[in-house]
Amino acid sequence: MRCPRLAISVGTVLMLLCALAMLSPIAAQNAEKEEAPPTPPELQTPESKEAAAEPEADDVVKIEHADLLQYEADKEIYYLSGNVVFSHRDVKMYCDEAWYDEASDTAQATGHLRIVDPEATITGDLAAANFDTEVATLTGNITVVAQKKVEKAEDSGHEKEKLSKFEEYRRKKTTITCSKIVYEYNDNVKKMTLSGPIKAVQEDKTVWAEAAVYEELTDIITLTGNVRVVTEKGEEFRSPEVVISVEEEWMKAKDVSGITFRRREKNE
Repeated sequence: MRCPRLAISVGTVLMLLCALAMLSPIAAQNAEKEEAPPTPPELQTPESKEAAAEPEADDVVKIEHADLLQYEADKEIYYLSGNVVFSHRDVKMYCDEAWYDEASDTAQATGHLRIVDPEATITGDLAAANFDTEVATLTGNITVVAQKKVEKAEDSGHEKEKLSKFEEYRRKKTTITCSKIVYEYNDNVKKMTLSGPIKAVQEDKTVWAEAAVYEELTDIITLTGNVRVVTEKGEEFRSPEVVISVEEEWMKAKDVSGITFRRREKNE
């Protein structure tokens, strides 16, 4: 079976669970006795043959290791345990145990759960996916450590002068903690919701909020519930709701209060 295509790291990790679904046996279909002879396959050029043999990169999910694999036919459940490692492209997921339920088309992974890609590492207690509703969920003591990967050619003094404030923030190491992440990865939705308390720490600043929503299609982030930003220099900002456009680089806040600014020295 083909896995649903997921996008960002949190979504991609649940796609790795679909590797369990790939273990599902494919039942042979019996042709009817009076069925017409099959149509001969079309002739293929060497290039088309090679392309046909190559699976799409987004569909290739590997189980790199598991100490034990079990299948309960009566329950239609696959079970992996012991040093389980999934990989999908440049993303890997590590856990102690993983299950795939054929009947409900759902999967779970738990135990020292860790998801790693070139720009982020995510840890938590439980990862779950419903491939029917296309919803992925991470719960329990979630920590995300993210930092945008910078190509060597870009890491020059001249390039740094051109960076916008938003781009500077993206290149700094950010650590986020929360209790739950829900990712709706349907092509018409693509939305990630973080439940609090949420805390994000980035070098000289800390942000708190009760909830956060990232809408991938519009590239909009919305923070709600006692949003508070504090810098090491003593600057502070509070609002019940903050909306940020990542692509267009603007921010809007409602009912702001507690705003303080520190006057910058000329040499700064």
